[in-house]
Amino acid sequence: MRFCKHAQTQPVQTQPGLRTLNDLHNGEKAVVRQVEARQRCHTGKLAAMGITPGTEIEMISNGCGPLLIAVRSSRLCVCRSLGQAVIVS
Repeated sequence: MRFCKHAQTQPVQTQPGLRTLNDLHNGEKAVVRQVEARQRCHTGKLAAMGITPGTEIEMISNGCGPLLIAVRSSRLCVCRSLGQAVIVS
């Protein structure tokens, strides 16, 4: 079962010390450093959810399926292809 129409995207190669949102473990916090514009809809959708450079994110659940994260005082469910577009440190 596919959760996102962009699920066939390739993994992002990041610089040392940087990871994608998908790489965070449960309870781990990170700061957004960059949003990859791999799919045009990703940047607008992520910005509308408050996921912009400089924002602190906490991973609540990184199990099977979508990611559950805490951003600004909200909990959001994000598909893995969107999580792959968010570079954090």
